[in-house]
This record gives sequence, structure tokens and C-alpha cells, in this order.
Amino acid sequence: MQGNELIGAITAFSAALPIAFSLSSAAHANDLENSIKVGYAKVKFNLKSGELTGPPGTTPPGLGIGVRDLDVVAMSYERRFSPNWAVQFQAGIPPTLTAFGTGEARTVGTVATARIWFPTVMVLYTFTDFPVIRPYVALGATYTFFTDQKSSSAYTAAVQGLGSSIHLKSSWGPYARIGFEYPIDKNWGINMEYSSFRIKTVATVVTQTPGFGPISRRIGLKDSPRIFGLTVGYKF
Repeated sequence: MQGNELIGAITAFSAALPIAFSLSSAAHANDLENSIKVGYAKVKFNLKSGELTGPPGTTPPGLGIGVRDLDVVAMSYERRFSPNWAVQFQAGIPPTLTAFGTGEARTVGTVATARIWFPTVMVLYTFTDFPVIRPYVALGATYTFFTDQKSSSAYTAAVQGLGSSIHLKSSWGPYARIGFEYPIDKNWGINMEYSSFRIKTVATVVTQTPGFGPISRRIGLKDSPRIFGLTVGYKF
């Protein structure tokens, strides 16, 4: 399943490439510009968790999930097809997302971990009338999916099981950004950005339970994480 999700993301973003290049071909060759940006991003969560649900009589009420903030190595490729307009493809090294118990589950500690991927494609508009900096805004879409999904032994012990597996549903969501570039010279620049995107997923946890066999439980999760980024860009 994880392989299919990765293939789906690659296929979706590959399909967007001809659109970007067809748009760029309409511009004069001297206006074309490529950029690669690499840097640091802080992802801050404010997760809204439902309650863990399962078969009647198997799950105590009030069990929720929270997640810890992330430090991310951010990378992007930008194709500019006019002084104002560009298409940007963003990815990064997928960090490990750590989920912990909340509500009645707050004493459990870490309940699951997973690598989170959120590759993004966006259309970017740069304001060119400013003398020093170049402010920009961007709108696009992100595809969030998860790999290396693991349920913790602490969770399994809390529900009196022998072992658990977890699956987090993939999702598409809107992505928005504001930021500015400070040009150092013709090729190099520094970017400061604030972004947000939407995640809506369902976590399904299956626990092998003595006397009952596998018991499946689910919990709904949604968030609009805030991302603060600082990158260095190179144009060519």
C-alpha cells in the first residue's frame, strides 16, 4: 500500500510537469529561469483529534492523539515563465511524525510513529515593484501520505493486546504561502516563508488481542499545520 501511495504521488506531480512547461513556452526565452531552494522549515501542529472508537465494550472513551512539531529539511524546484509568474514543486526529506496520547490516553506516552510526506505543487506570483525585496504569494495542492507506520508497544499494552499495526489514510489538501526573497546577487537569494496546508486523515489500528483475535479501532484527525521556512535559492 505504501508503494502505491508513493507511485500515486509521483504520477500526479509528473502529470503537472507538461502544464508547467507549456505555460513557460509561451514566454520569451530570456524570461525563463530555474531555481533550486534548500533550507530549514519548522512545522507547528494544532491537531484536532476525534476519540478512538472500536467494537462496543473494547475501547474506553476519551482516548485522543496529539503530534509533536517537526524540523524539516526543505527543498524545492521553481520554473519561472515571466517576471511575475512561476510554478514550484516542493518536497523534502520526510521527517518522523511522533503521535502521543491525549485525554484519557495522556499517560500512555508515544502511541505511534510514521514518516510523513507532503510533496506540493503551487503557482507562485511575485510582486516586482519593490526596490529591495521581492514579496510573493502562492497557492497549490499537497498530497500527504505516510510510510514506516508503527504502533508503539505502550499503545498495545494500554489496550491489552499482543501486537498492533497502524495505517494512516492519505489525503489531498490546499496549500497557501506568503514570503519574500532578498536577492544577494544575480544567482543567489535568501527566502523567508510562511505556509499552511490542510491534513485530514483517519488512523486505523489493528490489535491482536488474547481471546478476541484482531480488534480494529479508528480515530479521525485533522489539522492545518503552520510552516515557517528559511531557504537559500540558486537561479540558473
